[in-house]
Amino acid sequence: MTDIAQNSEGYNREAHIGLHFLIILFGISAWIGINGIFIQTAVLINISPEGWALPAYLVLVIQAANFGPLLYTILQYFRCQINESWWILCLLVSGTFTMGLLTFFYSEKTIIAGNEYSLTLFVLTFFNALVGCFSSVLFMPYLRNFNEKCLISYFIGEGLSGVLPSIIALIQGIGDNLKCTISQVYKNNTELEALSVLSGLRFTPNIYFLFIFIILFLSLTAFAILEYSSVMQNEKRAPKSISAVYNEKNTNVSHQVEKINHCSLEGNLFLHANSKHITKQTRNYLFILLAICCFFGNGFFPSIQSYSCLPYGNIAYQLSITFAQFANPVVCLLAFWLTVSKVKIISYLSVICLIIGSYVTYLALLSPSPPLQTTNLGVYLVITSWTLLMGLIAYLKLIIVSVFRNTVLPNILFNAGVIMQIGSASGAIFSFVIINFTNYFEMHDYCT
Repeated sequence: MTDIAQNSEGYNREAHIGLHFLIILFGISAWIGINGIFIQTAVLINISPEGWALPAYLVLVIQAANFGPLLYTILQYFRCQINESWWILCLLVSGTFTMGLLTFFYSEKTIIAGNEYSLTLFVLTFFNALVGCFSSVLFMPYLRNFNEKCLISYFIGEGLSGVLPSIIALIQGIGDNLKCTISQVYKNNTELEALSVLSGLRFTPNIYFLFIFIILFLSLTAFAILEYSSVMQNEKRAPKSISAVYNEKNTNVSHQVEKINHCSLEGNLFLHANSKHITKQTRNYLFILLAICCFFGNGFFPSIQSYSCLPYGNIAYQLSITFAQFANPVVCLLAFWLTVSKVKIISYLSVICLIIGSYVTYLALLSPSPPLQTTNLGVYLVITSWTLLMGLIAYLKLIIVSVFRNTVLPNILFNAGVIMQIGSASGAIFSFVIINFTNYFEMHDYCT
């Protein structure tokens, strides 16, 4: 009997470890498609007709994919029957399939009104972006079927969705667009094409996207095992209904809100942020900061990064994108040990972001001839600035949302989510317009 019990215990432990491993793989699928495409823009801009404006197009396409979660939310509002696991499966199949197509058609061009566009790349990016945009409304709620600790495994996987493409890109190498060669290839003896070959790459973008496809396929397989394997079914638990959870928490929230309505909370703006009671002034101030962070961090800055970095060479651009991806999970880990408790500190961090953001924007506006262009110092400064900037913005968004989470105000996280999406979409639209319809940002083709 003892041997049977030990074997059973060992089997359960292995199944539990396997569960967390599968959820990590599942979490990777959230943003690896979009992160993978965006990290590869340092190479794609050299073969796309949009050139340095390509990131602005990609950011706009990614924000457009938020239409999917909006539709899903509307369906939920009208209490339509939604098969959660079926939606997730369809999304993962779609994301994996489109990444597979991207492997072959990433460089396809389409002529519209006499101008060439990377339409195929944009369409495939849109379907990959749907996976990421849906992850917050589908993937995390799906995990309520498992132990609470599985959510940590999911966030580990989500963090790896930026790290893994960065590692692949570093292995791929960094082609220097200042040293590109042009070879002429005849197709069917009639059509002449110009093929730009970047020096220094160990493998081409199609091999890079093939790696991302393999990882997405593994994520799809992991979800299929989670959902349909008999072993994993034993790891599931019967979740409380949404109405039961709501009723359980709503009583406590109602009492707390009633206390707030009878208390005078018109004190100093810079109170401790981890308090459950924050003033309306403080709340609005943090909402504005959050919107600004998303406007710049998710919309404007990624769109102008090519103009800011490429004058210093493809190496500077590639490393600034890659290190920024590493910075995101690092600051998330930092938040576990270094928590911010005062809004005043949040304000100071915002000022630092403003200073660094002004510097990288200044470089972009002076493109294609920024200061220190031909020096190593200029390269180090632009890489360091972009890494710090994107890391600080990610940290600011995280701690502001944490402040809201610790309050007792109803629907505050939902309102924060809406504000984040509005800020991100506004930044994407603004940057697209200012890059494509004004002369503030200029590009230079070093391959001509």
